[in-house]
Amino acid sequence: MLVAVIMIFVVFSFTGVAVLNVAYLSNLSSAETINNIKVQYATESSINEALWRINTSVDSLVNSDVDGITTVWDPSLNILSVSVDKFQMETEILLDLSEDTHFDRALASDETIITNGNTVDADEENHLRSFTFMPEVDLDYFTDNAVATHSNWFKRWDGDAEHEDDEAFAEGIHIFTGSFIELRDMNLNNCTLVFTGVFVSFSNTNTISAPVPADSADAMPALVFTNPNNRFYVDAEGSSNQKEDIINGAIYTAGTIILKKGELSGPIVGNTISLEDDYDYSNDIRFKDSEHPWFYRWTSGFKNKSHYDWPKQIGRWKTKTWKKKHHAV
Repeated sequence: MLVAVIMIFVVFSFTGVAVLNVAYLSNLSSAETINNIKVQYATESSINEALWRINTSVDSLVNSDVDGITTVWDPSLNILSVSVDKFQMETEILLDLSEDTHFDRALASDETIITNGNTVDADEENHLRSFTFMPEVDLDYFTDNAVATHSNWFKRWDGDAEHEDDEAFAEGIHIFTGSFIELRDMNLNNCTLVFTGVFVSFSNTNTISAPVPADSADAMPALVFTNPNNRFYVDAEGSSNQKEDIINGAIYTAGTIILKKGELSGPIVGNTISLEDDYDYSNDIRFKDSEHPWFYRWTSGFKNKSHYDWPKQIGRWKTKTWKKKHHAV
């Protein structure tokens, strides 16, 4: 009987909030164990309902006191309190609901994420998510802080010193206002590249690295594409497809990004994101998020974080009370 009850406990663990300990349950009587599991189910059901109300913009309906279950939401602290006083048990759980943003995810979109059966090889906490909106680009921020603005059309920037159209790029923000632009064999450190036109492509091997943010400062993106009609490819070239791009930092596009082969360390935020095979090689996008966790935070150039109503998710939690009620004789 006890084994069956414990199995039910596992099945009912929806939210992942491990408020009960199986070893502890094994020391209880069957009746006490059943009451503990009833409280577990009631608590997690209340948490799920409260999260749904918070994330569907009905915060005013979160606070309630019904049938021995009390939920209290403090939006200023992002703390949700759930108390249960029933089944001869008293419990209180405090949950820190962290704000889940696009830049906390390996892949994030407000429209479409197409994997085509390919694996998103990112840490679970950074896995893909669809949002109901996209962050707004603050182009004035990039313009005001740019070290250079490039207005060329039909232009190739080539990192190979043998080419006469080489151009040195200083560290910082570079804005490209033209279209039909190609970057070839570029190795840029501590740079953010912002493209406002269309037909932007990378060829051969490019390594673009955004600055590493200091402490709690906002991150800087590596690539920003503001034109909704632009299609950008991360793919490979060469006789054995060995020439590929390495992008360290967030990539944002208001258009479409097609991911085929390359190494990406930061979040990919796009209106449409597609993981695809090439005609002569299988998809080989390698996410290096665990090696570059500093890029998974709010990113400069996208309005203020407080400008948005972010969906909430369980970050940390604390079991403040979990005990059997003692009745007076």
